[in-house]
Amino acid sequence: MAASRNPRMRLLHIRDEIDGVAAAIEGLTFEQYRTSYIHRRTVERAAQIVSEAAKALPSELLARYSEVPWTSIVGIGNMLRHEYQRLDDFQLWEIATVHLPALGPVIERMIAELDGPQ
Repeated sequence: MAASRNPRMRLLHIRDEIDGVAAAIEGLTFEQYRTSYIHRRTVERAAQIVSEAAKALPSELLARYSEVPWTSIVGIGNMLRHEYQRLDDFQLWEIATVHLPALGPVIERMIAELDGPQ
């Protein structure tokens, strides 16, 4: 199965972006983040990748994790691509510091489910 169609690969991409954002903003205050072009673009790109990867996941897999706001996750990617001027720095900071960390454990469970019993 091609990586673009492989749900496990997409989940690994999401996990890697969550981990990457955490490492990139570790120790930063909101003000430091807000004034850093590099950090803001890092979070924006990671959110786009997470959104695109989530959009490619099978609906039956997403349905088993209905506690996750998949529609919002996919929607943020659309907003970043087409209506980026509507997002402010605080919204992206909240994605980086609240929403992605909360998504991480769910993604780990999903990967474990796909890996099956060891």
